[in-house]
Amino acid sequence: MGIFKKRNEYFYESFVELSTLSLKTYECLVNGIKQFSHENILELKNSVHELEHNADLKKREIEEKLAKEFITPISREDIFLLLDLIDDLTDSIDEISYKIYIRDYKILPTDLDPFIEKGSIALNGLIEIFKNFKDINNKKVMDPLVNVVLSCEEETDQLYETKVHSLYVNKDKYDYEYVRMSERIYSYFENITDKCRDVVKQIIIVMYKNI
Repeated sequence: MGIFKKRNEYFYESFVELSTLSLKTYECLVNGIKQFSHENILELKNSVHELEHNADLKKREIEEKLAKEFITPISREDIFLLLDLIDDLTDSIDEISYKIYIRDYKILPTDLDPFIEKGSIALNGLIEIFKNFKDINNKKVMDPLVNVVLSCEEETDQLYETKVHSLYVNKDKYDYEYVRMSERIYSYFENITDKCRDVVKQIIIVMYKNI
C-alpha cells in the first residue's frame, strides 16, 4: 500500500472515529434521559462529559498528525474545519447533560422520543457519509447520504416548531416552569441536528472543490 493511500485512509478513518465518538456520547446521554432520575443528574453529566473529553483528546491527536503532514487527501484547511465542526457537534451533546445539571431539572419532557430518534438518524447519517468519504468526488454516492442528514435537520426544525407551539397553545395544562423547561430541552435536541447539518454543509463545499 502506498504512503499516500495510507495517509488518505488515516484521515478518512479519523473522521469516522470522531463522528462515532459523537454518536457514543449521544447514546450515553439518551440512556441517561430514558432512565432519568433527579438523584443521578451529576452522574449523567460526568458520564457524558467523559466521552466528550475523550473525543477532544482524539481530535488533538489528529490535529498534531495533520500539522506534520505535507500531503493530505483534501486541503489542510478543510480537514481542520471538519474536525472543529465535529467537535462542535459533540459539545452540543455534552451541553444537554450539563444544562440538565446546572438548572437542576427535577423532571424532563415526556415526549422526547421523536427528538431522540431524529438525533440518532442525523448522527448515523453523518457516520455513513464519512465511511464513504473516499468517494467525495462522486455525487451519485454522496448526494443521497448528504440528503439523509439535511432532510433530518429540516424535519427536526418542523418537529420543534410543532412541539413548542403545542406547549403554548395548551399552556393552561402546564405550569410555566414545565413549559419553559420543555422548550429549552427541545431546542437542545434541535441544535444537535443543526450541528450535523453544519458538518454536512462543509462536506458539500469539499465535494464541489473535488469534483
